Amino acid sequence: MQIKLNEMPVRFTADGKLYIVDAIAALAGDHEPKDLWETLKRKQPQINQYVDYHHTDNDRTLPITDSDGWDHIQDHLFDHIIETAPHKE
Repeated sequence: MQIKLNEMPVRFTADGKLYIVDAIAALAGDHEPKDLWETLKRKQPQINQYVDYHHTDNDRTLPITDSDGWDHIQDHLFDHIIETAPHKE
């Protein structure tokens, strides 16, 4: 299943977990979603407790999370985007 968020597709597993990188891509604007995800995991390792992995048919493993996990990840995502945004004076 997938929905569109900001005109970007966000995929979900059959049991309702969302694909993290898809959701980041829909919210992150000009940031590269995979790089942003790797940076978040490195800077905020506690978010790893909310991550599961989905194995696709073509042997890829993609990070997924439930709605509670996404709430936590999203908070760190927005904090990071705000912290790294160019400041105008």
